Order: sequence, then structure tokens, then C-alpha cells
Amino acid sequence: MKTRCDFCYRECALGEGQRGVCHIRVNRNGAIVTENYGEVVALALDPIEKKPLYHFKPGSYTLSVALFGCNLSCSFCQNYSISQKEFHSRRSSEYLSPEELVRQAVERKVSVSFTYSEPIVWQDYLLDCARIASDAAIPTILVSSGTFSKASLSRILPFIDAYSIDLKGDESFYRRYCSGSMKPVIRSLEILAKTSATVEVTTLLIEGEHTLSDVKELGTMLREMGIRVWHLSRYHPAYKLDLPATSESFLREALAVAKELKIPHVYGGNSHQDRDTRCPECGALLVKRYPHQTKVFLKEGKCTCSHQLYGDMES
Repeated sequence: MKTRCDFCYRECALGEGQRGVCHIRVNRNGAIVTENYGEVVALALDPIEKKPLYHFKPGSYTLSVALFGCNLSCSFCQNYSISQKEFHSRRSSEYLSPEELVRQAVERKVSVSFTYSEPIVWQDYLLDCARIASDAAIPTILVSSGTFSKASLSRILPFIDAYSIDLKGDESFYRRYCSGSMKPVIRSLEILAKTSATVEVTTLLIEGEHTLSDVKELGTMLREMGIRVWHLSRYHPAYKLDLPATSESFLREALAVAKELKIPHVYGGNSHQDRDTRCPECGALLVKRYPHQTKVFLKEGKCTCSHQLYGDMES
């Protein structure tokens, strides 16, 4: 008799002792459990812009936490040592209760980010932490591939204040490089874009694998579903993919294409491109991002021209 996991879009049906694609969801006595519940492999205090989030409490810090595991196998994964199954037995961890995680965030007066690996696959821990954080008025952030099941997105929605979601490419790209699918990501973004949460999308551009036509196609989809913030980030060789790093010139061209699509806020990542936020209405500088400092020129989230900037701009 198999039991189905509903944490991600794959909805793996597992027999006794079998593991899901994520490697950490296991059938034990007919119940699917997260084998590494609370076993933290990464914990760090990060600038919120690192997520990347530019429209949620700019200039603040966030307590970033990760457990091992992922339901994709991207050949270019930047965090493969805490996400990919062949590294599971090599990675040390330390148990951290949800109560202790939130206590540390309260003590530091920072938000909590579920990040680095794929939080969807350890969402029981994520939700336990997020519920306690909500009671303590601590903001919560989810950095994810967006490959939710319908059930898991419904569970998570009430407890997350901001999302940084990867849109990696078109369907062919997901199949060739991630052993996954774009479809659940688009379905999830369509839902998230209609919520009150801050939603930002990131695409890691691999020059030669992503074209300017791809950028236009992906950006058109994002604009039509109502996404307001898009980060286009430069690829650097990692894990199993050893292609040349994406050039600044290609990223500059991609940013120009994206801005023509009238998405209000488009940013370059892993680069020297302009990271500042300007008013979509009058062009005024509203957030200046230096390498180690962020300055916000807003009053109650508004520009002097009265335009209300997208997101939660209170630090």
C-alpha cells in the first residue's frame, strides 16, 4: 500500500521505507514523515537584499534557516551541498526547535527566511516556525522554486509575508537542466500575484542557454499575471554545469528587453548593474543600494509624487 506526499507538485506515492524525489520525505509505517525535521544545516544573519528581496523591508536583516533537501536537481545549483541527495550523508546538522529559531529572531529584531535549499520539502518545520513567528509579530520570508502542490500552497499562504520565487526558464529548460517542470511554478505565481504578500521573481540567466527571446517570453508571462518585481541574475559555474559565466553585456541587453515589457521594477543580480529603486511614475530615486548599506527615501512607502511603491518598504 502506497501513501502519497502532498508537499510538492510531484506528489510522490511511496511504499514502506521509500523516499521521495527530495530524499528526505519517507514512508514510515504508512505515514510520510520528514526524516530531518528540525535538523538545521545552515543558519545565518543576511541582508534582506541577498534573498533577493528589494521591496520588503529594505536595508533590514533576516535570520536565514535551511534544512537539507530539494525536489529538483538543477545542474547549476548554487547550494548543491545542502540540497542534492548525494551530499545528504556528508552534511552535518544540528537540531533547532521552532521556538528557539523564533526566539533568536525576536532577540535580534529581524525577520525569518526559509531559504538556501528547498523549504517546500520541509514545510512541516517551516509551518511550525511560521506559526510561532506570526504570534510573535516576526515577518516571514520564503525563498523557493515555487513548485508547490495545490494543497501545500494553501497551507503556506496564511503564514508567509514575502516570497522570492525562482522562474528558471521555459518548460524545455526545466526538463533539460532541472529534471522538473515550469507548470507548477506558473500556477503558483498566478495565485501568489493576487495575494497581499510581497512577491518577487528571480531568473538566473545562462548566456547561450537563455536567449533574449526567452527573456521576452518569460517577462510577458510575468507581466500578464501581475508580477511587479523581476530580478535577472548572472550565472556563474557551479555544481555540474561548467559553462562560461554570463557576461555583463548580455545581462544588460536582457535587462533592456525586460524593461520594455513595462514590469515596474527590473533589477540585475550578481553584477555591477544598477540595483537602485526608482519611482515608476516620476523616476525619482527612492532606494539607494550601496555594497554594504541601503538608504530609503520614502515616507509611508510613497514617493513625493504620491505614488505608492509596491511592497512593504518599512524597514
